Amino acid sequence: MLLAGFFLASFSLYAATSQADEPNYDYYNLNAFLSYVIDDGKELLPSDALAQSEWVRNTGGEVLNFGFVDYAVWLKLSLDLTTYQSNRWHLVIPYPLLQDVEVFAFSEQSRKLLWRSNLREIRQDPKTFRSNNINFPIPDELSGKVDFLLRIESTTSLQMPVELWTVEYLVARQNMEALLWGLYFGVIVALLLYNSFLFISMGDKTYGYYVMTLVSLVMLMLAISGLGARYLWANPELTGYVLPVSACLALFWLLCFSLSFLSNDCLKPWLRLAMKAMCVGNLLVAGYVMYAPESGAFLAGCVGVISMVLVLVAGVGSLFSGVEIARYFVFATAAFVLGTSLYLANIFGWVAPSRLTNHAFQGGSMLEALLFSFALAHRIKEERRHKLIAMEKMKAAQYATVQVQEQALEQALHDPITKFPNDAFLLNRLGELIDHRSGCDSFALVLFSFPQFKEISSSMGRRLAEDLFSKVAIRVNSELCGDIQSIAVETSQRFFVSVTEFGSLAFLVKMGEGYRSVHDFVDHLMHLRETAFDVGGMSTRLKAFCGIATYPRHGDRADLLVQHASAARDYCSRTPEDVTIYSSDIDAYGRRRLAIVGELINAISARDLELYLQPQFDCRSNRLCGAEVLLRWNSEKFGVVSPVEFIEVAEEAGLMPELTRFVIEESFTVLRSFNENGHILTLSINLSIQNLMEAKLISFVTAMADKYMINLSEVVFEVTETTTSDNFETVIENLNQLASTGCSIALDDYGTGYSSLAYLSRLPIHELKIDRSFISQMGRNDSDYRIVENTVKLARALQIQTVAEGVEDQDTLTSVTRLGCDRVQGFHLAKPMPVSQFRDWVLRRAS
Repeated sequence: MLLAGFFLASFSLYAATSQADEPNYDYYNLNAFLSYVIDDGKELLPSDALAQSEWVRNTGGEVLNFGFVDYAVWLKLSLDLTTYQSNRWHLVIPYPLLQDVEVFAFSEQSRKLLWRSNLREIRQDPKTFRSNNINFPIPDELSGKVDFLLRIESTTSLQMPVELWTVEYLVARQNMEALLWGLYFGVIVALLLYNSFLFISMGDKTYGYYVMTLVSLVMLMLAISGLGARYLWANPELTGYVLPVSACLALFWLLCFSLSFLSNDCLKPWLRLAMKAMCVGNLLVAGYVMYAPESGAFLAGCVGVISMVLVLVAGVGSLFSGVEIARYFVFATAAFVLGTSLYLANIFGWVAPSRLTNHAFQGGSMLEALLFSFALAHRIKEERRHKLIAMEKMKAAQYATVQVQEQALEQALHDPITKFPNDAFLLNRLGELIDHRSGCDSFALVLFSFPQFKEISSSMGRRLAEDLFSKVAIRVNSELCGDIQSIAVETSQRFFVSVTEFGSLAFLVKMGEGYRSVHDFVDHLMHLRETAFDVGGMSTRLKAFCGIATYPRHGDRADLLVQHASAARDYCSRTPEDVTIYSSDIDAYGRRRLAIVGELINAISARDLELYLQPQFDCRSNRLCGAEVLLRWNSEKFGVVSPVEFIEVAEEAGLMPELTRFVIEESFTVLRSFNENGHILTLSINLSIQNLMEAKLISFVTAMADKYMINLSEVVFEVTETTTSDNFETVIENLNQLASTGCSIALDDYGTGYSSLAYLSRLPIHELKIDRSFISQMGRNDSDYRIVENTVKLARALQIQTVAEGVEDQDTLTSVTRLGCDRVQGFHLAKPMPVSQFRDWVLRRAS
């Protein structure tokens, strides 16, 4: 803005200086003394023009301005040079865009040609004063009354101000204009270099467009000022090419700059399309000028008007859309449009030429360049501010990401229920101990398993089981926390236990001289089994199995220690012992179980398994009423395999569907045989949890019943109370479908679970089999007796039959009969026997 102010002040000083010189008669405005005639055909000779009678006098004294025309104009001026002989004078046309100017001097009396010159000669004459204005030095030989004829032709606007200047005034005027143009080009070139640096350093195409706009503007102003024709190109006709081409290119780059500078969201689609169309239009006009330069300036002016209007509309629209930097854009565009409008109105002949209109484009373009630079500087400031905001957001996002990652890591290394370290954390900690990073040369890994939590979870709710498990974990951790032999799993939180899975805990114990044996240490914790925990209003004690592996004896890797401790724990759950320390025998046990899986598959396929039947008797009549189907296996490789072992292996290996189907089909074969021989019995078949989770079992049962013509009312399917604990809703649905086929459902091992009443109310139960643990002790334990008694009463109230299993003596048989049990089974009455033996036994009993 300071540079613009200095430019305007200099212009005012230039105008004031010119006016002050007029009283000294160094400068004469000759416009009022001009006469003109139009040469439409451009064929008049000087003598013909002088003889014309159609001269028109410019009585108004204004500058003659014909605009863009396709003819030549002759001017006539009569001067008495005797009056001006005290100085050297120059005939000056201060409008440098004229391309073809010829001057002829005739004697007023004799009509003799005294002197002639043209624009090309004076610009090539080294003695002529170099000025951007068109000036013809009047020869000293000319004196007296002289008629001057000027022939003027140009493809630019035909504007013809004619003045008479002294040499001194010409020099002073040229110096002042050189100062102004030097200031103008200095500002433009400085802005051009500054923005070029920004373009190179930032690589932003917006700055590149602006740099090209300034380059084109420099070329345009060189053509308008006449400096280009005077100093850069000798042929004045080149101005007719440079002017329109540079104008079109300046507008083209300005449109590109505007499209890039203003936000895409702020420009209407039609406006963007129009601006792009004008970009193409400017390039087409620039190309057209190369072939038809005579109309180039006019076409450049036309596309210039449209282009500037579009740029101004785009700026105003963006300003109203809330784009802050658009205000500089609007001010810059408004200054340029105002200056361009005044200048175009001048050259088109719509307003009278003046210093203001002649230099309006110069002032407007410099203000535009300055304001656009301010806009770009403000853009850099805004971009920097937005980048800082973006960096802050990125920093906040990175912090949030770190927090999420830390939280994810925390969740990945900790149990979601208890918040104690999980198995992954335990493995890391074991790795640290093995690498002797904690100063512990020998230690034991102890795994505790509480099998009841899984049953409590499904029978009384996951939330209750999780709360109870959390209490147990906290209790164990507090016990370990005060013992110097314990090793912290997570030192920062003083966590001494790790949750390997729901219902299982792990902890680490130091070993060596001065410490108790790991077995004694674990026995101390086993008192938790004696602690009563409240489970949904019921008091219960937790069972626990413990497996131990020691470093370095049982493994020198973390995963190997966990594997061996897990093997010891699993082995412990199948033995009467509560604590098992790993040994190689356990590995042999595991390998045996793997081998049994393969042999069991073959045995099912080859039907090498054998059914055993244990009779059931009616308590009131002592009549044989049914039998429970049991399964035995005498393997060629392993010999007699315990049902507990191979059924457990089958459940773990997922073989129960195949094994149960084998039992059902074989049982239906036996039942058909009995029916054909007139023996009406019921057969009770045990089902596993895996059977109750598959809907296909029902269709298999009905298909086999149809195949062997079995009445399913003679079949009882037994499910244990603990079997139904997992996926309770699915179990209920499948049992209801199974009961709908006509068979009966018996609840086996009744009284060992946690929610017997819940099962009785929701399951389609027809029989209750009272567990042998109560039956065998009822003669010696009054509590067990009361349990059996109340169970029978409850069943009778619900119209459910009761079966007492495990009757081992006559007193027990008498007691259950007296209490009202419907059926009994046990070794006192009959042991399980093969089908063939059972058939013979039935025949002997019948006879």
